[in-house]
Amino acid sequence: MLDTRTKIVSPDRVAGRTVVAAYFDPMVHTHAQRFHELAEQHGPLAICLCDPPDPLLSAQARAELAAALRDVELVVIGEAALAGAAAVIDERPADLERRTALMRHVHSRQDG
Repeated sequence: MLDTRTKIVSPDRVAGRTVVAAYFDPMVHTHAQRFHELAEQHGPLAICLCDPPDPLLSAQARAELAAALRDVELVVIGEAALAGAAAVIDERPADLERRTALMRHVHSRQDG
């Protein structure tokens, strides 16, 4: 069994690669779908885990969740890794939308 935490690496490991910038805060099923689509286009993914406004989960927890995805090869924590990327696919705005949609769903279930 693979310990997916070994996919969490130092920023220099993604230098020169196409990197997906994302929050994963929290990770939802649409992340897996979207990242599978990206992997079909770009091959195994390198993820740069960025800090969202008002994070719900710690960076380490989010990194471990991202690393568990089949289509993710490497995960780095911190936006500094983006500087060395050959290209950046920015999923951060979509991640904020995913979080907003989840929060709306949770609130609708509470309000009955």
